[in-house]
Amino acid sequence: MGPVPWTVNSEIYPEEYRGMCSGMSATVNWICSVIMSTSFLSVVDAIELGQTFMVLLAVSVIAVGFVIFYMPETKGLTFEEVDHLWKERAYGKNYNKESHAEQSTSFTT
Repeated sequence: MGPVPWTVNSEIYPEEYRGMCSGMSATVNWICSVIMSTSFLSVVDAIELGQTFMVLLAVSVIAVGFVIFYMPETKGLTFEEVDHLWKERAYGKNYNKESHAEQSTSFTT
């Protein structure tokens, strides 16, 4: 995934959860890197070097496809616009900030 987690994580989370979610994402990214680094030589021994890189190629193609098809473009958007974009995806195209804010405050009182 390379720089994708670091770039995307700085933009996609709502402001009130950004720190916690970015920390969790960084942790998952590092754990996956450790797993890949520690298992690489074992996989090479088991299926040879060429096939190992073919597996990595397949994983990379799937990751690129995921980014292309599921990650929205956030270039030039403010944090509020990105927040609204993600809430539209979560709650549907008819998402209305005011009505959702009223609903969430009525649950907290």
